[in-house]
Amino acid sequence: MLSATGRHSGIQNGRLRVALVSGLAVWAIVILRLVMIQLVHAPGLVEYAENQHIVPVNLAADRGTIYDRNMVPLTDNLTVQSVCADPREIDSPSVVARQLARTLGGSYDGYLKQLRKDKGFVWIQRQLLPSRAAALRELDLPGIGFLPESKRVHLLGETGCHVLGMTDIDGCGLSGVEKELDELLTGAEATVYYCLDSANRRTPIPACMKIVPKDGMSVVLTLDIRMQSIVEIELERGIREHNAARGTAIVQDPWTGEILAMANWPRFDPDRPERHSVESRKNRAITDQFEPGSTFKLITAAAALSTGSADLNSVYYAYRGSKDFGRFTIHDVKELGWLDFEHAFAKSSNVCFAEIAYGVGAIPLYSFARDFGFGCLTGISLPGEVRGILREPSEWSSRSVPTIGIGQELAVTALQMVGAYSAVANGGYLMEPKVIKSILADDGRVVEDARWSVVRQVVEPEAAAILRGLLASVTEYGTGKNARVAEIAVSGKTGTAQKAATGARRYDPGKWVASFAGMAPADDPQLVCLVVIDEPDGRGLGGEVAAPVFARIVERIIRGPGHGYLRRGRGDYVESERGPGRLDRTAPTRPVHAPDPNGKARRWDATLVSEDALDRRAGVSAAEFLMPAHGGLVRTGRGDIVVVPAVPAEEIEVPDFRGMSVRLSRQTAASLGLALTFRGNGRVIEQSPRPGCIVGPGHGVDVRCRP
Repeated sequence: MLSATGRHSGIQNGRLRVALVSGLAVWAIVILRLVMIQLVHAPGLVEYAENQHIVPVNLAADRGTIYDRNMVPLTDNLTVQSVCADPREIDSPSVVARQLARTLGGSYDGYLKQLRKDKGFVWIQRQLLPSRAAALRELDLPGIGFLPESKRVHLLGETGCHVLGMTDIDGCGLSGVEKELDELLTGAEATVYYCLDSANRRTPIPACMKIVPKDGMSVVLTLDIRMQSIVEIELERGIREHNAARGTAIVQDPWTGEILAMANWPRFDPDRPERHSVESRKNRAITDQFEPGSTFKLITAAAALSTGSADLNSVYYAYRGSKDFGRFTIHDVKELGWLDFEHAFAKSSNVCFAEIAYGVGAIPLYSFARDFGFGCLTGISLPGEVRGILREPSEWSSRSVPTIGIGQELAVTALQMVGAYSAVANGGYLMEPKVIKSILADDGRVVEDARWSVVRQVVEPEAAAILRGLLASVTEYGTGKNARVAEIAVSGKTGTAQKAATGARRYDPGKWVASFAGMAPADDPQLVCLVVIDEPDGRGLGGEVAAPVFARIVERIIRGPGHGYLRRGRGDYVESERGPGRLDRTAPTRPVHAPDPNGKARRWDATLVSEDALDRRAGVSAAEFLMPAHGGLVRTGRGDIVVVPAVPAEEIEVPDFRGMSVRLSRQTAASLGLALTFRGNGRVIEQSPRPGCIVGPGHGVDVRCRP
């Protein structure tokens, strides 16, 4: 039996052991907790602490300025105040929200929702008017602060709006040049971090004291804002005179492809886009397509004269204002009787040009239309461009040749049409349209200087000169008399086209598109101008609606900003700076016979281009193109070759041209009956459609070559 002393000692030892074990357990828990905090939860806790004590603020870079070609600034950046809040500092969100709604306007519920967020920073309202910012400062509301921001403004309001485009509230480009060159214009923003003390006072972190954003680059446009203003004013005047729905006008330098003016009506204010409809913000010059009507007869005439299917001595009978072509009838505005080629063009006879188109044939007509840029993107530095509609000959019906020949059954953009007329004006070269002249660094240095670029040669200089003569006859005694300008001789072509009815395969009898495409001066074109008036009242004849607008635009330009521009000859420019110039294209020719879809042989003037005959400054590839055994070469220019196919089969499997030489692929295509278009020289690296596709006779295949 244990004594009392032994029992007491045992109890004490047990208590010590319990205390020791308990102490060790507590220390183990503490150590484990420390390990968890230091190793597991540390990143999250650091972030939590930073969110409480460090506030990031983004400093936006100044957006680059956009200038016109004469360095007139078209945009600027204003420093404005934006209201922000720290909801954690606000004890009565409802009271503050009511004050904000009373001072700034807007929704009380919206402000209250922002102020109840569990965040250290929220936006209340961006880019305030100065008067409202001052009124809010006087209230000295708790938790409400101000941050300076840069606001994009367009200095001339609606002038040039569709080319310039607009930005959103954060300065990101949404349309036009603002969107196309958004990355260059934006620059690089900087982030500055502020420390919050116990009184919520902000102090910039020392490492951030010298951080500044990098401003965006600036852009110089090809637009002359004085010409742009003239074109916009006269376009709107013409639209209102004829109660039209909308319109487009473009002025282009045919030698460089530079767009000097591009206007659409209705316009919009880029700084207040919410006041305008979405439709009014579209750049219709590149996004809208329309049937060109008689302005397309220039391309039909070019095809006829270049292929030899007609010449200026050809005579046609226009009947009594209409003629049946199978199951359909083509009409003229009035009876014209017998007409030679020039008078058929000047009087714009649909009947005669339907006959001329038949003489050209489907594949040549299609090839010339493609070469002039229809059915293709022009490559202009603006977003939203469409290709238009130009179906391949394999998809044409029995009526397609005559109707396309007079400007129906295809759709074009205004930019494509002005480019085609510029090609005739400059001697036969399709130029890539330019709206960007140069890019400037934030210190004013020229980073990139855009140069003119020849896409391809579309007609020979001699043919272009004949076509310019035809255009002059239109304003002398044809349908374009209203386009005349007192101080200078001009030339051009009228166009009147019906519009398709919505949701129906027919034309709307009451809707027309009136157009006039012309150049000035007529004998030595320096400007090409296109005017398109959509849905004018009445018949909507191009000579009555669009031609007078063209005349007023040209007259005001030569009296104002273009006074010297239209009076200096080509010799006043250096060829390397002014485009193709007067190139001597005297390559030998020989006749080639190629069948059209109707089985009739047509005489073609195909060109053998030697290396000496090519001008490298025009960007044309140097090579000698030989005739294929079957079919023939339509035309050459800057590496683009169009082959006239031989008699086609019913169905054709597209071969694999990749790896073939220019000569072999041309011969292969001609033997199969495919219309082959080349870009570049050397060996084929890409093609469309892809190998193995089944296509119809005369189907086009585009291939790209590289040495």
